Amino acid sequence: MPLAAFIDSPVSGAHTSISMYKRRSVFKGYPNLDDPDFFENVMSVIQALAQDGIPLELMSDETSEVTMLHQMTWNDPQDNATELALVRDLHDEICYATIQSKQSWISKRARELFNTRFECYTIDELVKACQRRFFEPNLLIALGLLGRKPDGEMIKTIAQALDHDLPKVRYCAARAAAFTQWSAFVPDLEMMLKMENDQTARDMAEHALQACLRHGT
Repeated sequence: MPLAAFIDSPVSGAHTSISMYKRRSVFKGYPNLDDPDFFENVMSVIQALAQDGIPLELMSDETSEVTMLHQMTWNDPQDNATELALVRDLHDEICYATIQSKQSWISKRARELFNTRFECYTIDELVKACQRRFFEPNLLIALGLLGRKPDGEMIKTIAQALDHDLPKVRYCAARAAAFTQWSAFVPDLEMMLKMENDQTARDMAEHALQACLRHGT
């Protein structure tokens, strides 16, 4: 499978010269974006945002066999910098919402609405889950998606997983680090690359290292 199948979606990896505020909600249960009940709840979020003065129009609904993502994207026609994306990762079986805007209250409000209407993960529960002896590896990706500012417990949890015995866990930890783009992971990723013999995990570690070096905070 090509590395393009593993990299972040356009929204989650977007960087511009404009100061942007981005927040994510990661849904429990890996919902299908085409499920009528799920979509009805999504529309209730969009309607609530419209009542707050944030009109969003559906711009695209695409599934890619290359990136292995099903992504739906909404934009504010009055402010193209405000964007909401629902992403269902068909490879790593994770589903999340990302909203970015030049105004911090918009991204915060959207995340509050999603977390009210859906069962979503919290950082604390993901840290606890990923520190257990046995856990679902893709929970590490969920943890990375929720990272906004460097957090000691998150860094410790993901860094430890980069040295896990199982290649799948190391791959997911590397992808989590790539989502955070935190420079704190650079030494651990460099060490992982010196030892890694699983090609999929290695490819993701290389991508994560470049992301953390390029955008590191």
